[in-house]
Amino acid sequence: MRINFKLILLILSNFYAIINCQSTCPYSKTLINGASATFYSAMDNGNCGFGKLTGATGPGNYMIAALGTKLYQNGAQCGQCFKISNSKNASVTVMATDSCNDAGYCQRDNHFDLSPTAFSILGPQSQGVLDGLSYVRVPCKVSGNVKVMMKDGSNAYWTSFLVFNNAIDIKQVSIKLSGSSQYVALTQTTYNYWPSSITAGSFQVRIESIGGEFIYVTIPSVVSSKIYDTGSQFSSSC
Repeated sequence: MRINFKLILLILSNFYAIINCQSTCPYSKTLINGASATFYSAMDNGNCGFGKLTGATGPGNYMIAALGTKLYQNGAQCGQCFKISNSKNASVTVMATDSCNDAGYCQRDNHFDLSPTAFSILGPQSQGVLDGLSYVRVPCKVSGNVKVMMKDGSNAYWTSFLVFNNAIDIKQVSIKLSGSSQYVALTQTTYNYWPSSITAGSFQVRIESIGGEFIYVTIPSVVSSKIYDTGSQFSSSC
């Protein structure tokens, strides 16, 4: 019996690539130092478009942060989770749901405007501002699958997608119209939506994580404010 060693090597190399991809953490474990934090109370309806934090598109809790202007990156960090630590080894994990654009602290390189609950884990609220913090980006501990909502006002010729409940940060959202073989890359707005001018009919949304995974969901037609469950979640070994 002839053994095709080239075929075996190809299968093994592909298998290794799959395992390696699945076991790779897309986040650096190196601490970023020199961060600071303040806190605020008007947390619902932040700039990341999640609405009420305990509502249908929110994270379901108030362990959140508004990111300083430089950290916010024009919305690219919306939905990303951060583990923030102080010098006394206390730490808290928060999700980015808003931006902090005020002059002063919010213009620092690494500033978090936290919920009062999250702030209190790192220091007393009476202190007002916490300096000397460090942080890393981490997967979000979400429940269930990645979901997509079409913005209110969407119609057969225009819509905008909110991707939420993702464990790993989103790199790109693309759509493919029914009958087409090409995906069209969308551009994220500063308020965390991905708009598209489309034609009537069904289409497929492709969501890519920063870890290189893809999730697909087919949408039969545009319906304003409708939420679709993709049936899948991004994996991570972080």
